[in-house]
Amino acid sequence: MPRVEPEPNHLDRQGRIAMAAHVTRASFRKLRRWLAAGLLLVTLAFSASAPSFSQPAPTDPAAGARARLETVRTELAQIETTLASPELSDSELQRQRIRLQPSLDQLRVILDEQKPRVEQAKLRLDQLGPKPDAGAPPESAEIAKDRETRTKAYADADELLRLSNAALLQAEMLQTSIGDKRREIFAKALFAAGPSALNPDVWTNAIATAPEDIRASGYIFGGWLEGVGDATGMRGLVVAIALIGAIGLYWARARYLPRFKARYANMQDTGNLHCLYVALAHIVAGAAPPALASWLIYKALSTTGLLPPRIQPVIWALVIGLAIVAFVQALADALFAPSNPQRRLVSVMDRTARSVVWIASALALVMSVGKVFEAWLQAIAAGLAISIIVKAFFAVLFALALIAGLYQIRDDEEIEQEACLGPYVPVDGASLGPVRILGWIIGFGIIASALSGYVVFAGFLAEQTLWIGIVACLFLLAFQFIDLGIPRALTGKSRFATTLKAGLGLRAATLQKIAVIGVGILKLLLIVVTVLLVLAPWGLESSDFLVSLRAAFFGFQVGGVTISLSTIVVFALVFGFGIAATRAMQRWLENQFLPTTSLDPGLRNSITTAAGYVGYIAAVAIAVSAVGLSLERLTLVASALSVGIGFGLQSVVSNFVSGLILLWERPIRVGDQVVVGDVEGIVKRINVRSTEIATFDRSTVIVPNSNLISGVVRNRVRTDRSGRVLIALSVPRAIDAGAVRAMLAEVAGNHGDVLQKPPPAVMFKKLGTTTMDFELICVVDDVEIVGRVTSDLNFAIQKRLAEMEPVAETPELRVRGLEGVEQALAGFTAAATRPVAEPAPLPDSKTAAKASAKARRARKPVEAEPEPEEEPTETAKPAPQPEPAKEDSQG
Repeated sequence: MPRVEPEPNHLDRQGRIAMAAHVTRASFRKLRRWLAAGLLLVTLAFSASAPSFSQPAPTDPAAGARARLETVRTELAQIETTLASPELSDSELQRQRIRLQPSLDQLRVILDEQKPRVEQAKLRLDQLGPKPDAGAPPESAEIAKDRETRTKAYADADELLRLSNAALLQAEMLQTSIGDKRREIFAKALFAAGPSALNPDVWTNAIATAPEDIRASGYIFGGWLEGVGDATGMRGLVVAIALIGAIGLYWARARYLPRFKARYANMQDTGNLHCLYVALAHIVAGAAPPALASWLIYKALSTTGLLPPRIQPVIWALVIGLAIVAFVQALADALFAPSNPQRRLVSVMDRTARSVVWIASALALVMSVGKVFEAWLQAIAAGLAISIIVKAFFAVLFALALIAGLYQIRDDEEIEQEACLGPYVPVDGASLGPVRILGWIIGFGIIASALSGYVVFAGFLAEQTLWIGIVACLFLLAFQFIDLGIPRALTGKSRFATTLKAGLGLRAATLQKIAVIGVGILKLLLIVVTVLLVLAPWGLESSDFLVSLRAAFFGFQVGGVTISLSTIVVFALVFGFGIAATRAMQRWLENQFLPTTSLDPGLRNSITTAAGYVGYIAAVAIAVSAVGLSLERLTLVASALSVGIGFGLQSVVSNFVSGLILLWERPIRVGDQVVVGDVEGIVKRINVRSTEIATFDRSTVIVPNSNLISGVVRNRVRTDRSGRVLIALSVPRAIDAGAVRAMLAEVAGNHGDVLQKPPPAVMFKKLGTTTMDFELICVVDDVEIVGRVTSDLNFAIQKRLAEMEPVAETPELRVRGLEGVEQALAGFTAAATRPVAEPAPLPDSKTAAKASAKARRARKPVEAEPEPEEEPTETAKPAPQPEPAKEDSQG
């Protein structure tokens, strides 16, 4: 065989070359790293050792604060110059508002830093004492120099503080001016009157410009659709994938959402918290797929460049509209559950639930379609006439859907059918009556505004109606989640509560208090957020709200006070809200928080009343600050009127001060049994002016607080709530006294509410001629059960006496020496009971017949009946009477 020479291994050679190149590159990378590290070290060392040619940063804090203040003042001057322009749009005002906020924050920081410095400088200056007078010996040169230095430091710090306050006032005025200008622009745009949709000129112009608008629509949208249809390559693939994904999401929603509803239609767990979980899952399952599908298509078109700027607002309005319709429908279905009453979160009838879901879906659909058409008209630059007609049409359609849906809420036939089931069937027609009336007013207002030329206001009112409905539904869901979820998580046997107990050592009562406080705080925050969300479209921003709150709490000074109807209305509204919040806080303390503590009822009432006083004072202060009144001027007026008020309301002030003393010293408390004069009862409430005492005959006595402080009050339970049971008993002398004593002690000892320390006592009070008087004295732990224990002991004593008391005749009293009187009385009795005359003997039958015939001959033959007196004579024979007189005389 021929010898085969091995060919050179080119692959091994190339591998070795590649490996060598890789090692070389790695070595160069390491070398570059080391060189960079060394260069960095050299640079740092040089910068540390080389002299600095730049200006040194100011080390004096006052100089730094002054420099920052000058920067802020320059910025404020520029903003003020910009705001002086009369032609400012809302967007420009919003930019200036955002630009102003850092300056406000910086000024507050400077003030917080400068106030302690001024106080320290003032304190250091006061340490040197006052400057000597002209005639006094001069102070030393060192002290004079030190005084001059400290005086200059104080003057500089005070000047910087004053400048900062002035700049802050200027910034707040600019902020207020921006807010006023934005609200003015909003009001002008909202209430701007235009041509009416019923004006024939509007329809004439719309018909005249319709062909041009149609051609513009075909040119813009037709060309865009052709471009999308002709998209090939990667762009077409992305759009196709997005379209397939959107179709898949809609298919999944249509397939699995009915199964989800059917799964929970007959669920076993019908708890409120579980129903909330199901409602949340239903919202996500119903609203997420359409919104995500629309967003996928929009994002695909935007990413591939198939969405021109003129088409983008229309497609975006379509995406938002589909998402809003799906979300509103899912939200209404989750809350009202027309097909599953057992998971319904709002207590209404089935017909009402279906009507509400229909109303919500119809309003959301009309609003979304209207927004798409408005974006389309804006894209084609349509004329004013067609824009007015389209906006008015959708506003009127929205109002008609609202009115028709509210009309279907109450069905009288269904109410009559359900009323026959019993008196406890909920009929929601009456409770939803105000809502229906308000909705009808809004609907007719939208129609009137749209047809009278205020199309912008009609559209805004329709948008706010839908927006407030969505916010109200979300508020209801969040409120129920807070009300049920927080206590469930922090109390009971939940995993979180168990972790807190084991990890932090918290008791169940402490967790319950935390849950109640947390629920209250979260509810308050939820209400504030809801109010801001409702008022946000009307021009109220959160920053303005916080500024108002800051001014209300910390006060502000103005040069003059303007009294007008608006300020009075604002004062009344703010004060009413403060009173309502105070009463709500009192109810929360009284019914939720304080019952979780171990405090006695009297102290709970004191805390609730004191909280009410604080709330009322805070409500007055906030209301006064809201209308711009200075508290200093109010104080001067109050001091001027204090003398007249003192004389005119002396008794009221006396009762008020006495009420404060009662709450502080607590000589009497809620629940105490007191005696005031001839009134005895239980203290139910200690008010500002008087105290309510409930007597035992279920009447209420109002006692002025001054009478309780200056008068004599007997408190039966001041230091001890134990009560005494006193039972008086009279028994015959034939019964053994020791047995009675043992019986009473045994009956009292066997009762569960009678205290054994001190033990029951039996007192022998009196020894009479025929009876013996005893008293049973025992003590119970609460004075309120004295009546019940007394009744129980009386029943038990009567039963025991019936067993041990001998049946004896009534004792006979004999008096000697009255025999003559007895005989005389016996004679009188016999004479009184003796008959007056003996009856005549009855005649025989023959004599009676002759007498009767003679009488008939003597009279006319008209009366043939016998005399009525003759028959009773035979039966009227008196029976022989006994002789009681003889028996009594013998006795």
